Amino acid sequence: MILARQRYLAYVEMAVMALLLMYPGLMLAVQGGMNGVFLLTLLLALAVWLIRPSGMSAVVWQHEFTLYTASMFGMSAAIFISQTHLQAYTAHPYDAASRYWLGIPVFLLLSRLHPKIFATLQTGFPVAAIVGLLMAQNLGVSYGNRTGISRLDLIHYGDFELILGVMSLFSIDWFGRDGLPLRMLKGLGFIAGVSASFVSGTRGGWLAIPVFIAIFIYFKTARISWKMLVMTAFAGIIAIALAYFGSATFQQRTNELIHDVLVFNHGSRDTSTGIRWQLYKAAAEIFSRHPVFGVGPEGFALEMNPMVEAGKITPLAAELGRGEVHNDILSKAAGMGIFGLAAMLAIYFVPFGLFWRAAASASGQVRRSGILGITFVSGFFVFGLTVEFLNLTMSTAFYSFTVAVLLAACYNIHNEVVHKIA
Repeated sequence: MILARQRYLAYVEMAVMALLLMYPGLMLAVQGGMNGVFLLTLLLALAVWLIRPSGMSAVVWQHEFTLYTASMFGMSAAIFISQTHLQAYTAHPYDAASRYWLGIPVFLLLSRLHPKIFATLQTGFPVAAIVGLLMAQNLGVSYGNRTGISRLDLIHYGDFELILGVMSLFSIDWFGRDGLPLRMLKGLGFIAGVSASFVSGTRGGWLAIPVFIAIFIYFKTARISWKMLVMTAFAGIIAIALAYFGSATFQQRTNELIHDVLVFNHGSRDTSTGIRWQLYKAAAEIFSRHPVFGVGPEGFALEMNPMVEAGKITPLAAELGRGEVHNDILSKAAGMGIFGLAAMLAIYFVPFGLFWRAAASASGQVRRSGILGITFVSGFFVFGLTVEFLNLTMSTAFYSFTVAVLLAACYNIHNEVVHKIA
């Protein structure tokens, strides 16, 4: 019996390693792949909860776990509060929001397994970035001859590829010094991810590149100084210049942005940039009028016609605004008031704070896990400034699942210095 339960633990660990290896690639390559992996991992967590394998410790609750749990339940609570105030209940908004708190059982499972399970993820990131680039194709004139995967929104595709590429680079030497083959794979993953982002023309995601550079420099120098700021700015300028002169799509999309700004100042508001600016102002106004409970999780669309009639936005902006606000934070603030705003910020900043603490650990493995977490959350935060990146269940599942995995790597009970995180 004891031998069977020990084998049970080994089978669980092997299954988790396989899922961590495959989930980034399945997210891009298979419809429903991300949610499928999420479900399988939840089933493993349920099985372990019902029958704990021999050799696996029980959950030892820490203060950090309470903060994480509260932040992941916050969005569902905000939706319920807003709907209760408006007396308008619909189930749809809870679909994506549930993915946040469903990550908690994943975290509790992985934090008690041997840290070796995370090693496959460092291969999963670059393989997914490479697969995503290989799957890309020209989407035709209607998309400006930009490149992506037909079943994915083009913006999401470009941002997914960028974060996968950067995570590939930042995972170098995660579990000690990488061998040459693994180092080359991660380098190729970085190149593939960044290349795919550029050819997709997803310029909103490019705003994250200076942030990634700043994270890299900060953790190399371990302090904030004028020298670090100058180095970051210089590196950012060089990166932008190389991208501008090295990628025709990057150059075209940058020129289009400059054109949009110029014509907006002369009264032409129906450009990509101009429409976003109109919707941001509309969301801010709605929040100012309904600061506590908002207009409901799906109420922003209903505000578009009155705003067109008042001349505050154009009909084209209203048409696109019925789909999304193009900003995660403003969307939640307008829809659910201060509760939605607080929930959205908590989803970003609570995991960021926990990763920041882990990045101060004396353990090199924990420290690198924390840096990866900081990078991942920062990327999603920036992506969400120009598009509702977390409005798809796939995106929300990818975010919450990866946050749970990386937090489990930081707070794994087998880490020798897990309790020495500053």
